[in-house]
Amino acid sequence: MSRDNSRTRMGGLDALRGVAAVIVLVHHVSMTAPSISAAYTSSADVAVFSPAWWVTLSPLKILFAGPEFVLVFFVLSGFVLVLTPLRRLQWTRPAAEAPGYDWLAYYPRRIVRLAIPVVVSVGLAAAWILLVPRTGAGGAWMAKQGSPDLGIGNLLREASILGFTGRPDVNPPLWSLAWEMWFSLLLPIGVIFAVATRRWTLAWVALLLATSTAGYLLKIEPLMYLPAFGLGALLAANHGSLLAWSTRLVSRRGGTLAWAAIAVLGPVLLIAYWLLRPALTEPWNSVGLSLRVPGAVLIVATVALWPPVQRMLSGRLLAWLGTISFSLYLVHFPIVVTFAQLFGPEHWWWGALVSVPLSLVLAQLMYRWVELPAQTLAGRVGARFSAAHPRPEAVRQSREL
Repeated sequence: MSRDNSRTRMGGLDALRGVAAVIVLVHHVSMTAPSISAAYTSSADVAVFSPAWWVTLSPLKILFAGPEFVLVFFVLSGFVLVLTPLRRLQWTRPAAEAPGYDWLAYYPRRIVRLAIPVVVSVGLAAAWILLVPRTGAGGAWMAKQGSPDLGIGNLLREASILGFTGRPDVNPPLWSLAWEMWFSLLLPIGVIFAVATRRWTLAWVALLLATSTAGYLLKIEPLMYLPAFGLGALLAANHGSLLAWSTRLVSRRGGTLAWAAIAVLGPVLLIAYWLLRPALTEPWNSVGLSLRVPGAVLIVATVALWPPVQRMLSGRLLAWLGTISFSLYLVHFPIVVTFAQLFGPEHWWWGALVSVPLSLVLAQLMYRWVELPAQTLAGRVGARFSAAHPRPEAVRQSREL
């Protein structure tokens, strides 16, 4: 694999992260419309071809599938975090290549890399709430945003993320960062799992999918979310063989059509619950929700393995969105809620017109003034804990993660 192809492939994954962050933003903006937020509670009274129907029950749901694309984030993290140390294991590289992975530097580097932007985002969210106190008026979803706890204890709990996997009320998107941090801390286990499952991979895929389905049926969050990271780790463990398989598939007659079918199947599974929702009852509701996990895996696999999709995601705009995706995820929510409240439920679209561009601008500022310095500091902190690697290597690894 050439270095240029590697850059294109990883650039596609970064772009996918940017697309996912934008879809989370669009989802939260759509929830400020009372009719749409009500449709999430129940589809019983949603008229066909109404705005709520298009957003929740039609194939256009893929453009508003915020919670579903959080699973894409999880699979991406499992893939990228495991792939980097996996490539540095002694038996996966020639002796003359780069040194093995520096686990002593990894932990402080990763914690600093995530913690600083998270702490700043909690402070910014609290500032928005103090500037425009939330009343909870404006529909079912806005009602959930009313009366957030700005006490120092709650702010510290949300900023710590680790150990708090409930729904934060100051900056709610932080719920997913708790799972990101847990997987980050368990990364050595993820790497061992990836190596150990190179044989009987399909059996392990089936086991992880069954585990996530059981999690949705039993409403046990670790079983719902952690398998997505594990499936990303499996993608990383089999990356080389999957690339070879993809090349062989495309070279065969009908191979491109097969890849196109896989590329379509991922998004369909991701939103299958919503397409089937009017006909589903328990326990099939939970089974339908669990289909978002294989859907997320197929989306990530398509971007990681199929060059046409990678080229489609190689534009400058998507590259920029990928660069600011983490900051956008952290800063957008309080902005969306603030302007939805200022304009009111009758004029929610004015809030959307303001909050979307403002979120993008503030995400760029957050990236420039908070996330980039955090990456630099993370590299320096990691280098202090590293006994084996030169300082430039530690800084470069911090940017990879």
